[in-house]
Amino acid sequence: MKTEKPTPHRLLKESKKGKSYVSRDLAGLTVLVAGLVAMTTMISSRALHGFYRGMAERGFSLTPAEAAWQATVAFLWIAVPVGAAAIVAAVLISLVQSRGVIAAEAVRIDLARVNPISGFKNLFSLKTIKGLVTAVLYLLAGIIFAVLAWKLFAPSLFAQVQMPDKAAGALWYSVGWRSTALLLAVLSPIALAAAFVEYRLYIREMRMEKHEVKQEHKDHNGNPEIKQRRRQIGEELSAQVQSDIAGSSMILANPTHIAVGIFVHPDYPGLQFVSLRERGNRARKVIAFAERLGIPVVRDIPVARAVYFKARRYQFVPAELVTPIARILMWLKDIERNHAEAPSDSDPSADSAPDATSGLDDTSPRPPAG
Repeated sequence: MKTEKPTPHRLLKESKKGKSYVSRDLAGLTVLVAGLVAMTTMISSRALHGFYRGMAERGFSLTPAEAAWQATVAFLWIAVPVGAAAIVAAVLISLVQSRGVIAAEAVRIDLARVNPISGFKNLFSLKTIKGLVTAVLYLLAGIIFAVLAWKLFAPSLFAQVQMPDKAAGALWYSVGWRSTALLLAVLSPIALAAAFVEYRLYIREMRMEKHEVKQEHKDHNGNPEIKQRRRQIGEELSAQVQSDIAGSSMILANPTHIAVGIFVHPDYPGLQFVSLRERGNRARKVIAFAERLGIPVVRDIPVARAVYFKARRYQFVPAELVTPIARILMWLKDIERNHAEAPSDSDPSADSAPDATSGLDDTSPRPPAG
């Protein structure tokens, strides 16, 4: 059963086939407004006045062909702006509703549209009921508009016979604007409600089954199980990283979110090399692997952060960090020397050197304060 909302990809795919959401009621209302605005702002009566003036000056002696041509030109001067505004409004509102998707795949012959069985089923569809209700509402709106217009404007129009020409023209202009506003006020609620209902019916028609949503998600975003496995593989330490850990002189940690491996050649203690550089879950795995191998793990937050952000993997440590790291290495050598000299009863004061701001825990080696 189709119970799931359509995905954006499904809506886009159906729009290319011509099944996009376009409300005819909203489009018609937009065209009406655009046409009325064009009639009041873009139409000039000069062409019509010139036509009648020319006929009067020539004593109405124009040939039928000349009169027809001049009348056609005057008509085009009036009709073209209104028609152009209506066409532009119709195109724009259609593009807005369809989100700019042009149904290129819809230009083909569809024999299913002339299937009598499908046509019979459509007689009892929700779209047919919606169209019937909308038509009845428009009929009632037309009756209401006619009654209101008669009550509001009829007395003024009948009184114009006693008005001068300029006053009558101003009256017609005022009545035209007010009647237009009244017509839009009556039709707009119906058009907006019809557009909303049509959108709900469109979404209902485009609904998908649960397995379709899952399959589409897999097709476009990848199988979540495969992605999780790839993530796990990416978090696992490669053989190269394990080799770099084994060859490191120590691991700087912060305390578990950053791991930086430092390699120092015994003959060149001043050249400190960054053997690895990890963070997050991989850093925790680096620390755990180093502890299994017996590689010293020093949790010195300031030094670890400084090396991580200022150095890169397989590069030498910056000059300003050489001294703090050398001090930590010398401290580690002192600990190893003390353990080698007195493995059974080592001096506890040797393993508890003062620590200023290193953020160490009870199980980690403590470097000397900087």
